[in-house]
Amino acid sequence: MRGMPEPDNAPETDKDRSTSQTITCALCQCTSPVHYRVRSDVIQDWSLICPTCWSMVASHPGYQYGGTRKANRRRRKR
Repeated sequence: MRGMPEPDNAPETDKDRSTSQTITCALCQCTSPVHYRVRSDVIQDWSLICPTCWSMVASHPGYQYGGTRKANRRRRKR
């Protein structure tokens, strides 16, 4: 059918973008729009964790903060 966009070519709405960008916490598996990239002596590899788990992990020995991931960040114009 002409005039009807293919599913892959359909424009993405703000609602679709925000739900597709939520990910799960590496520790508690809850979904959240904000996650912190951290590692410590207990968590060897870089992991994305939710704010609730972050408050516990921040006190681990060897704690390192690697940035914040936000689902509602604006797309950069390049």
